[in-house]
Amino acid sequence: MIKKAFIIEAEDLDAATEQAIYDAVARVLAGASGVKAVRGWTPELARELDTRLRGRDRAERADVIRAMAQNGGQIDRNSVVEICGYNPERKINGFTKPVKGVIRQMTAEGLLPANAADPLRPQYPSGAIGQATGFTMPSEVAEVFIAAHSA
Repeated sequence: MIKKAFIIEAEDLDAATEQAIYDAVARVLAGASGVKAVRGWTPELARELDTRLRGRDRAERADVIRAMAQNGGQIDRNSVVEICGYNPERKINGFTKPVKGVIRQMTAEGLLPANAADPLRPQYPSGAIGQATGFTMPSEVAEVFIAAHSA
């Protein structure tokens, strides 16, 4: 099998220019694969997020994201607690940290654009910071995540 590779000398580039190159390459590759990215996400990238979360022993986060996608991009705290098997009194503070870590890694690798939609955005009562009441993702991104797991 013959593979092609592009090498870009980035030694003298600032971080913003490097990120712009990564983002541009990700957009080009998404278009070349025949699958249009929706707010930065393709089914392949959604599956990659799922795989990486499970590989980091964070399957419950992947399960919550799947359930949220199936519910149009919304999930409440009680459903999160039930899916994860948590004690109902447990706080879910920090629940997004492993997901954000994987997303940062995928962005740094040039797989995901820096402006990709957050697939696990906390919801707070009346916009206040404190105990999250659930999580959301844009409905069009939820459709991508559904497609990722129905193939």
